[in-house]
Amino acid sequence: MYKYYSLKLQKRLAASVLKCGKNKIWMDPNEINEISLANSRFSIRKLYKEGLILKKPPKVYSRARVRLYKLAKRKGRHMGIGKRRGTKNARTNTKTLWIKRQRVLRRLLKRFRDAKKIDRHLYHSFYLRCKGNQFKNKRTLVEAIQREKAEILKKKTIADQLEAKRLKAQILRNKRKMKKDKEQ
Repeated sequence: MYKYYSLKLQKRLAASVLKCGKNKIWMDPNEINEISLANSRFSIRKLYKEGLILKKPPKVYSRARVRLYKLAKRKGRHMGIGKRRGTKNARTNTKTLWIKRQRVLRRLLKRFRDAKKIDRHLYHSFYLRCKGNQFKNKRTLVEAIQREKAEILKKKTIADQLEAKRLKAQILRNKRKMKKDKEQ
């Protein structure tokens, strides 16, 4: 006749001695009689040394599928509308996005100023324009800088041409005056 032994106490003591959970404890089913007699931590340690009580090894959960999923997500898979749970702002915070963009634009402006591509006045005006959310990325900022520089250059050439015309007219006036003075 099969006799059932409650090994609750032994399991609890073994879990405490081996510093693990109760489900991690294995007890030899052939030696139940001997195990049931153990009622102290000392006797549990003794049974552990004899190999009647064992600590099961930790289960290994394969992460291969998780890695594949992660790689796919990096490519942009599994990111469609049906997979989105949080709000747009929760997924990518608008403030963080703004800070990131400002840092990129300001770094570019600083680099241009240090390389003498733009003067401090142009730097300041573009800095304020960046703050005013006029440029959405680096490309638009660079294009705007090039346009501004081209416009400044155009104004300068026109001013130089006007100055040259003015000087020429002044020289002609002086010549006429000299001629008039000679005639008199």
